[in-house]
Amino acid sequence: MKNPTQRTVRNTLGMTALLLRLLAQNVNAQGLPVASPSAQPTASFWGREITVKGACSAFGLDSNPEAARTCQRIPMRLSGGKLDEARQLADTLVTELPESGVGHYWLGILQLKQEKFISALRHFQAAVDRSPGIPMAHLILGICYAIIRQFELFKQEMLWLTEHAPNESLAYFYLGQYYSKDLDQVDKGMEYFRRALQRNPHDIRTRYLLGYALELKGDREKAMEEYKAGVAAAGAQGAIYSLPLQGVARLYLQENNEDKALEYVQKAIQLEPKLASNHLLLGKLYLWTGDLAKGVAALRQAADLDPANAAPYYLLFRTYLTLKMPAEAKWAQARFEEVKKAYGED
Repeated sequence: MKNPTQRTVRNTLGMTALLLRLLAQNVNAQGLPVASPSAQPTASFWGREITVKGACSAFGLDSNPEAARTCQRIPMRLSGGKLDEARQLADTLVTELPESGVGHYWLGILQLKQEKFISALRHFQAAVDRSPGIPMAHLILGICYAIIRQFELFKQEMLWLTEHAPNESLAYFYLGQYYSKDLDQVDKGMEYFRRALQRNPHDIRTRYLLGYALELKGDREKAMEEYKAGVAAAGAQGAIYSLPLQGVARLYLQENNEDKALEYVQKAIQLEPKLASNHLLLGKLYLWTGDLAKGVAALRQAADLDPANAAPYYLLFRTYLTLKMPAEAKWAQARFEEVKKAYGED
């Protein structure tokens, strides 16, 4: 099993970003985010009107127009960077609706936006205490527990959701990530991903992660099916999400089909040119085919886009040695060791 402390920084930031993106999606009658055919996974949470309506409706403010208006103004202030005004509005909800968790929910969002995770957690706990039947409150509390790596409490909240909101997919999605990524229990993670897809077959993130789990298990045929289904779904939704394209490219590379691998990784870069992992895969592909100059260029781009990832530096170090470029190799080795020490990467 992987040491859970080794990836704390990177996983925490990744979980926070994913949470905020998921909260940017539509919400259903129970107040939980659901995938929207037109939603782009990279869309910002802050300032999305649908999230304003969803969060406020989830806490039952539709019957209180004045409180609903106050609630709806909060993300507008956040989108404009007016955090103090947003905090004042959330404090107003806490004062005027002391039995509702909506004010504490928004105060938690404010703290989460600033990566003050413990303070955010306290507000989300207060939101659940005051609104114990609201699925959105349990969802964000559970994810905040995961961010600070309190996984038993995270599981409790996700299991509450599976019992009280059994038709929703997000709890299964997060449980799948937890078991497959943090515990290396890939089979159990796959089970949760499949349950999530039963409830939301259009969820391209879950589709990709199921494909990745199948790839780890060595079932390339089924993995390719999931990746290509994810590519098709992302295209149909107009979503900016290139990981399924990456998955297809990886599998073609494993089959020594360099031309098809290059085709799909280039599609991934075209879709998300600022995603470092796309350039990292391109660099690996060029190294595989022996085009070291292009490999170096792609790896340098990957390192520039994500300086906290040690992998490009290691590959650059090895490649510079092959090219007999000792100064560059020394630089890449130093950066590799520095990143490993700072982020505890394997």
